[in-house]
Amino acid sequence: MYKLNKALGTIFDFLFPKSELDLQIEKETPQTLAGKLLQGRETENRSIYALFDYRDEVIRHMIWALKYRRNREVAKTFAVLLSDFLVEEFSDLSVYSDFNKPILIPVPLFKKRFRERGFNQSELLAKELVKINDFCTLNTKILKKIKNTPHQTNLHRHKRLKNVIDSFGVTNPEIIKNRNIVVLDDVTTTGATLNEAKKILLKSGAKKVICVAVAH
Repeated sequence: MYKLNKALGTIFDFLFPKSELDLQIEKETPQTLAGKLLQGRETENRSIYALFDYRDEVIRHMIWALKYRRNREVAKTFAVLLSDFLVEEFSDLSVYSDFNKPILIPVPLFKKRFRERGFNQSELLAKELVKINDFCTLNTKILKKIKNTPHQTNLHRHKRLKNVIDSFGVTNPEIIKNRNIVVLDDVTTTGATLNEAKKILLKSGAKKVICVAVAH
């Protein structure tokens, strides 16, 4: 099976050669990406943090590869940088607001979209993150997408905000009662999705919620 897959991969690469960007992102490491990190991690929404500028062509292509090609190497690279950021952030939060032993929750997909794509890119990131560092406890079941919202990409700001209202639910509030939460997503634009997730988690009893995205 390995030889067959390798042969098929060679044929695919011959018929559909990789673009320059595809070749470039294969070379990217946490060290080479460090220079692209945003100086201030907070977005204009101060409850949401982001590591990179989505307008950067390389970052955008890496996220595309993660989101639509299930590129695990990209997930691993981003996870290292996310881990470094969260370790630093948690150190400050533990001192000033008793933020410890958080639950890591990737933003879920609606079940129909999950079936269509076959995976959740934010969940891939989260799984790679907890492999690197065990400061968080991963939970992919507690937060559910209960409303099949249209894609946010082509919507104006006010429609994005309206689009995600009441789109999440918490399956078992007792699990998050008085717990610190980190909500993880790949990209945030207006912050509508992450803010809505944060709202339902706090309403369901969470102690404190911070939201983190790879890019903004």
